[in-house]
Amino acid sequence: MSFIRVLGAEVYARHGVTDAERAIGGRYSFDLEIETNIATAAATDHVADTINYESAYLIARDILVGSNRRLLESLVVEIADALLRNFPAAQAVTVRLRKLSAPIDGVLRAVEVEHRQQR
Repeated sequence: MSFIRVLGAEVYARHGVTDAERAIGGRYSFDLEIETNIATAAATDHVADTINYESAYLIARDILVGSNRRLLESLVVEIADALLRNFPAAQAVTVRLRKLSAPIDGVLRAVEVEHRQQR
């Protein structure tokens, strides 16, 4: 098996426990890791024979920008489900989602939730 990854993608979205977080929004960063067999794509050199990483990015981006959730946990599971549903060749997916401006009284770069899901 091989891995196709999207790393460090960023979006502005409206998620959070408080009403203010969901109203104001903030920056989020995500990574996608898709486990699949790339042998056919390597032999044919055709994008149709692999998992298109742009499509994977767009699926995650659309979920993040188009929804309004309280928890990162809800989002990573929704993204993982969508990736497995849209890419039958994916054996497993890992989604890492970071809130870059968490409302915590402290100095930190981000908070992150990681979720791995397989068929």
